[in-house]
Amino acid sequence: METVTLSTKGQLVIPSSVRGALYLKPGNRLNVSIQDGNIVLKPEGAKAWKPINPAGVSLSAADLCKPVDLSDEAGRR
Repeated sequence: METVTLSTKGQLVIPSSVRGALYLKPGNRLNVSIQDGNIVLKPEGAKAWKPINPAGVSLSAADLCKPVDLSDEAGRR
């Protein structure tokens, strides 16, 4: 986590590592909100995160390490 300082004009500089990770460029707009007492900045138009496992199936480490059989994958398309 990086630390920034609020200027006397209420401005913050977003660290370059964060800008780079989010592909932010000059002129990009950010939505600002407060969640659980924290300031949250979200790039405007950002898509909501969706879990890969929407059904919430619990898998063990052993299950995750099993080989995947793709032999019938072509029939699903």
